[in-house]
Amino acid sequence: MLDVLLVGAEELENLSTRYLAAVLRQHGFAVELSPFSAVDETDAVVEHAKRVQPRVVGLSIIFQYRAPEFLALAERIKQILPHTHITTGGHFASFTASELLRDYAALDSVVRGEGEYTLLELVQQLDTPITWDSILGLSFRDDGQILNNRPRALISNLDLLPFPSRDTPPQKHLGIGVTPFVGSRGCYCNCSFCSIRSFYGASHGMPQRFRGVRNLVDEIDMLYHDYDARFFIFNDDEWFMPGDLRYPRVEELERELRRRQLDPIMSIKCRVDDVEPDLFRRLLDLGIVRAYVGVESGSDHSLQTLNKKTTVAQNRRALETLNNLGMLADFGLIFFDPDSTLQDIRANLDFFHAMAGAGQAPLSFGRMEVYAGTPILDRLYREGRLTGNYMAWDYVIADPRVEMLFRLMYATMRQRHHTLNGLGKQCSLAYYELTMYKYVLKDKLKPALVSQLADIVARVNNHSLAMLEEMFDFTQHENIYDVNLVNDQAARWATRINLFDLTTQAELERWRAQAQRLVLARGAE
Repeated sequence: MLDVLLVGAEELENLSTRYLAAVLRQHGFAVELSPFSAVDETDAVVEHAKRVQPRVVGLSIIFQYRAPEFLALAERIKQILPHTHITTGGHFASFTASELLRDYAALDSVVRGEGEYTLLELVQQLDTPITWDSILGLSFRDDGQILNNRPRALISNLDLLPFPSRDTPPQKHLGIGVTPFVGSRGCYCNCSFCSIRSFYGASHGMPQRFRGVRNLVDEIDMLYHDYDARFFIFNDDEWFMPGDLRYPRVEELERELRRRQLDPIMSIKCRVDDVEPDLFRRLLDLGIVRAYVGVESGSDHSLQTLNKKTTVAQNRRALETLNNLGMLADFGLIFFDPDSTLQDIRANLDFFHAMAGAGQAPLSFGRMEVYAGTPILDRLYREGRLTGNYMAWDYVIADPRVEMLFRLMYATMRQRHHTLNGLGKQCSLAYYELTMYKYVLKDKLKPALVSQLADIVARVNNHSLAMLEEMFDFTQHENIYDVNLVNDQAARWATRINLFDLTTQAELERWRAQAQRLVLARGAE
């Protein structure tokens, strides 16, 4: 019988389950991982559980929108393994532990906050439930009563954690090993749409903690030499320390990588006020080729709603700096929020025209969603504006014309910009691949190939912006309460978008095939 089966999404290696596995294995427990990246993998996970008969199943719910799928999976497993203890964790589960235990009999417990040592103690004490009330961070039922134990303090020294378990080699893209990686936990900011600060704030400790640089590079070194990893995607919530603290850390990382003669390429996430020309020039020399920048809005009013504590001028300056350096600057906009006005939408459109109209980055945009543990959830609750329930909160934008614009955008552009195989997402993937083409091909990468992709992305961006401009004008000047008029116009936009995508998707695939032929030719030399 297996001790623990950990279940989570596996688009790339799931570091949440791998840290849990590493701590459990360090203490002698047998652990296996079962991928659950989509609902159609439910049967495979159930069969895995049936085969190994685990004492504990741990469900790692990273994305709240997938919670119903994980809970349905829990019910399936409980039907065939009624004596297996099923627990869950993650941001959503931590904030809704009482509700989940009240509503879902298949769940036996919830691990709140950082889970490594709470789960370890649960597994160690599994056969003595009388002691569970001593396990910090655990929620469970006792004779039908839901008990929420005191929170567990945050892990103060991340260097004491074992490296996450890597049971298989990293995924390869274009022959390059790509692996997710974390050098810190938490964030020093408190954006209204984000649950990170609340998640760590529910426990005792610093809201942002960093691994020591030597410890971090030890893992990079191991993955580089033992697993042939070359592209490290930092999943840190915020890569930088605040203020002047960032400079010594960057300098130490620079020294340590050079001392060990490591030349990885890396991707990071950061705020716009982190971006300084001299600092990012050094980071580019160090191998950081991509930065996902938390721009979020082209409207100063919306940035206040989001509590970003940044300005549109800073957003523009950061993206221009990265573009001038030649570092891929990925960003997205929360185009719609509960307080969005037509003036905010106009500002977002203008921002996109300026910062993505030439194909600098693929368009990425959507609506602010209301997640468990976020400050915006508390605010909308106080204002009486929430609909739905804790599984999926919703709201209506205050301005009815902006609400209609959101609905039109989502109905007509969802396939392009909000599905993995949509043209917008495929443009993002192509730019991601381009960073690896540059690494593999070096001087063999033809400038014409780079400009060809930028041209494709620019045309996709400008087509989306043209559609959004038309929708914007429609909601300003037409009767948005005329259902037939709205539906007819939405159908016309959807048809035009789909026709454009059919031809342009084929062009993008031809570009990708051309680039891959260059890679194969390089490998044959």
